Amino acid sequence: MTIEEAKLKARVICNPASGGGGYDPEEIRAELEDFEVEWIETEDSGDASEAAKEWTDGLLIVAGGDGTINEVINGLGQAGFPENVTLGLLPAGTGNDLAATLAIPEDPDEAEKVLRENRVRHLDAARVVSTGVGERFFINVATGDLGAEISESANPETKKKWGKLAYLISSLEAARDYEPPEAHLFLDGEEKVVRAFNLAVGNCRYAGGGWLASPRANPEDGLLDLVVIEDVGLVDALGIAPTALGDSDYLDKEGVFFARAKEIRVVSEPGTIEFTVDGEVIGDEPAEFTVLPRAIKVIVGPDYTPEP
Repeated sequence: MTIEEAKLKARVICNPASGGGGYDPEEIRAELEDFEVEWIETEDSGDASEAAKEWTDGLLIVAGGDGTINEVINGLGQAGFPENVTLGLLPAGTGNDLAATLAIPEDPDEAEKVLRENRVRHLDAARVVSTGVGERFFINVATGDLGAEISESANPETKKKWGKLAYLISSLEAARDYEPPEAHLFLDGEEKVVRAFNLAVGNCRYAGGGWLASPRANPEDGLLDLVVIEDVGLVDALGIAPTALGDSDYLDKEGVFFARAKEIRVVSEPGTIEFTVDGEVIGDEPAEFTVLPRAIKVIVGPDYTPEP
């Protein structure tokens, strides 16, 4: 069924600060001429979440980056992921990591074309609970340990200048004085103890503006992927970075632990492991991640495949 046949209402949440201002409201209305289109431009943190939370029926389009998408997913999660909402993306951030997994082009004309083609898939989402922030929802990737520090230091200016290399540059800066902490991992109740340079809990695959954080993640399999780069020495740990940045699967390399689970709990000494979710900091308390199977309908690109 095409979008023309669906005749849904549509709300566009645009974050001009993340680049979403590059989309013209009148152009979107022209693209969706058979729709009743409502345009919402965010001004402050939390605006996108509120705009999503009150939308319970129709097409919900995000013109922005991964941070804006994360806010929208949180709003939908707080509303119980309404079954009549379909999410569409117009990638306009510096990283566009979720769009990479979903094969949605960054070119505005091509992204708008994907919306009209209306390939809808039911994707998993994830919930994370920690003492500091309570309950949050995400659809892409959470990173902890060195990965969280790198996500913070790989700022938009660095990404704009260096592209994918920004993550490698930030890796070198963050790793100079880094001591990997001990973490207790509980995978569907089974414990594993590691010392980790980096942890990633992935529902989708990319983080940090193009880093392949969880290479085999399938957002439709009802599982979360845990990828841990263990304490194998700084040189070996950083040696994995070019492979990840080169879009290659590195999970069989020495010093990499990979597992799948429905629930993943990470426990460490207070202050030792800080997590970010889709690039947003959630704190350094013990965190519990749970998959929410087939929680959300999302429009994907023509080259999207659930299994990488």
